[in-house]
Amino acid sequence: MKILSGRIVPILGTLTLLAAGSAKSQEYFRDFGTSRSSGGIGSLVPGSEVFLGNNQNGIEPVTDTALAQDERNYNIRIGIVDLLLAAGVGFEFNDNIALSQFHRQSDIIIRPTFDIEGSIRFSETSRLRIGVGLSYAKYLDHSQYDSDSVLISPNSAITWTAEAGAFKFTIRERLSYQEDPFEQPTLNVARYSRYENQAGIQIDWDANQYTKFSVGYDRYDLWATDSAYAAADHSINTFFFRPSFKLNPRVSIGVNASYSIFDYRQASHSNGHSLLVGPFVRWKANDYTDIYLEAGFQQAKFDTGTVFPIVNPLTGVTTGTGIDTQNANGWYAKLEIINRPTEFLRQKLSFTKTAELGFLSNFYDLYHVEYSLDWVIREKTTLRPTFFYEYYKTSGPGAESAHRVGAALGIYHVFSDNFTAGLDYRYLVKDSNLFGADYYQNLVMLSLYYKF
Repeated sequence: MKILSGRIVPILGTLTLLAAGSAKSQEYFRDFGTSRSSGGIGSLVPGSEVFLGNNQNGIEPVTDTALAQDERNYNIRIGIVDLLLAAGVGFEFNDNIALSQFHRQSDIIIRPTFDIEGSIRFSETSRLRIGVGLSYAKYLDHSQYDSDSVLISPNSAITWTAEAGAFKFTIRERLSYQEDPFEQPTLNVARYSRYENQAGIQIDWDANQYTKFSVGYDRYDLWATDSAYAAADHSINTFFFRPSFKLNPRVSIGVNASYSIFDYRQASHSNGHSLLVGPFVRWKANDYTDIYLEAGFQQAKFDTGTVFPIVNPLTGVTTGTGIDTQNANGWYAKLEIINRPTEFLRQKLSFTKTAELGFLSNFYDLYHVEYSLDWVIREKTTLRPTFFYEYYKTSGPGAESAHRVGAALGIYHVFSDNFTAGLDYRYLVKDSNLFGADYYQNLVMLSLYYKF
């Protein structure tokens, strides 16, 4: 089921059960120089991650091993087209659906999902990968929070890869429709409805057996469907360049450099540009441990300033406006340690620090540390705990500084090659310096998933 877990790239994305999977923190920052999301253990939705682990980037090179695994996972073949169909349902209890400090609301939410994956084999080393992950949220007591339309998974992509000599060309397109506010830590709401689209091209050149160059362009767009969040609508155009050199079979070094131009659709949010540049090292410490370290300089300059409302925290009444003219100048870092001591155990420790584009502020500095474990406790039973801590501080006057801590535990059992069940628990708590912005949340989900 790797295909539906995100390792094989989806067009509109497959759903991942992130109660105890690898986090999505800094995905956009890691790949394209500026972030679109904060991180943590993610929203909890039923999906095929109960079958195999996932790759959050959703884009991997085509290898002989990957192609062989594709053959085993697809269940329908029509000519050169391979397909896989799967469906799931999640039954969720949530004791704070609006992430509120004072007016906590609980509900039971039913989340049906349907996944389609497709692959067109052009050659032995090149394929077009297509997939769609659809879902819906039905609240039994608070129907006003039901999904406005069918949700489209955020790990969405169409990816086409082709090779010509020493050059590899990758074209990708991702589209999603999301309503979960979890990945925007400054929002304390039940629903943040938005479309996101990300498209780009990347060229990889293996100059020789030691030296590799990657260059590309990426375009990211966000459109909020609720007028209350229209100020967040923006686009980011990013150009990136990544040379790397293999010192020996275990160590590679390189430089990650990117330049981004961001453009907001409303005048209340300031446009600007950002630069990110820094060296990285990839080290295979031993047969069980891989280490990646990157650190450098990140800068974001804003043309004018972002205008934000000043709201009385007791009455909720807007009493005036303020302006944030602060620029971001500082360091960024990413550390990732993956350890596989046995074939039954995989653990990951990660840390990131970066500046993120803000909502009603120019930016916020974010520190995020996370540990996750993937433990096969029996032949067909997997246990996945995850823990994370993050701290952020927004720019401008009246800045918010907050801590978020999350812990999750999931257990998944494969009853057959086609049917899997999972049980997940998540606890999340936020401590903010702003009145009314604290919250805690308990969430339990039972999920069932069937591959046709």
